[in-house]
Amino acid sequence: MDTINGLPAHPLLVHFAIVGVLATGVVALAVALWPRARTRLGVFPSIFALVTLIVLPITTSAGEALEHTLPPTDAMEKHTALGDELILFVGPLFGLVALLWLLSLPVVTDRLPLSPKALAVLDVVVRVATAALAIAALVMVILVGDSGARAVWGG
Repeated sequence: MDTINGLPAHPLLVHFAIVGVLATGVVALAVALWPRARTRLGVFPSIFALVTLIVLPITTSAGEALEHTLPPTDAMEKHTALGDELILFVGPLFGLVALLWLLSLPVVTDRLPLSPKALAVLDVVVRVATAALAIAALVMVILVGDSGARAVWGG
């Protein structure tokens, strides 16, 4: 999808990607650090992270199509490189958020061949990893957005 209604698709899609990654990161932090949020939000954070994960390659592809219509600049190359890396943060974040949700379901945890202590350790490890990756994804989307703004507006 290179264009939407005759306009380059990337500037339009990028807003969905940015909001998606920011919201996914914040919600991932909430479910990782606040067990009650994990219970109340249920599968929603996983679904939201999945939608964001689907939007990212579409946005990246539209950006690459736009890139080929413009003269190359160092700022554009930096933005392209950072944009290509963003999915490396969001993909695993989706996996961890989904795993956190699964670990909140007794129907899942009751069937795992783990002792209660091992299950508690696993839960802590997954929560810490989720929080760390959420922070990394938030930082990364800010860097991608900043580099994109600089590529467009200069600076």
